[in-house]
Amino acid sequence: MKLPDYERVIYEYNPLIEVIAQIRFPTILKITSQEPVDFQDRLRFEYPIFEASKNLQVPVELSNVLTQFNSSIASDLMYQFKSEDLSWQISVDKNSITLVTNKYERYEKFIGRFKYAVEIFEQIYNPSFYSRIGLRYRDLIIRSKLNITNKKWIELIPKHIAYELYTPELEESIINLLKNLQLRTEFGQVNFNHGLVQVRDIEKNLDETSYLLDADFFTEQKIEKGENVWNTFDKANRVARNLFRWSITEELHNTMRPQTI
Repeated sequence: MKLPDYERVIYEYNPLIEVIAQIRFPTILKITSQEPVDFQDRLRFEYPIFEASKNLQVPVELSNVLTQFNSSIASDLMYQFKSEDLSWQISVDKNSITLVTNKYERYEKFIGRFKYAVEIFEQIYNPSFYSRIGLRYRDLIIRSKLNITNKKWIELIPKHIAYELYTPELEESIINLLKNLQLRTEFGQVNFNHGLVQVRDIEKNLDETSYLLDADFFTEQKIEKGENVWNTFDKANRVARNLFRWSITEELHNTMRPQTI
């Protein structure tokens, strides 16, 4: 899929709710066999809150069955390092290192924080190579937050990604509409989940129909440590920017007040 190359902007009304970067590598048993004392010591001023948890990779249905028969469930240990305000989190397990934030401002700041953590990780654990790189952007278009509750979805979401919204018999009746696309791009692949979802406004005790754009970009090619890793993230970011812009109308784009950078 070749997307148009759109101008890079930052939105004053930023619809991002979560951004995730992850690098996977061949299993390093040392990570779960002992506490990450050195790694935590290097990060603890930026990420002072530490937690260790079990990373279960068993379907819920199977887990319930095993519990009934008193069977033990194998699980992986995951270490989490969180910022004081809980808006940033580094997670490490025996196969991956991940950065998650709900306060994304711009790509350079985000990837800079991840690069800093990965370089420390490499010094301590020395992964042999990387087997998967992923970058995920989750945007949520909530009309009330944009002061456009009078706008219909056909004014905000283009027909080429949600033709159902353009069918008068359906448009007013749709409660949930979720689509999953697996696409090849110039970067690698993307799992693109999008559609109408219900979002709860706790203060008003109301549900609001919103539009989710959840794009998970990844490549599973072997990548050596070094600049190739960050060049790959740069490519993913560019494709992500273009996919998001392609998935909204000019009217929604302008409503969010884009600022050229």
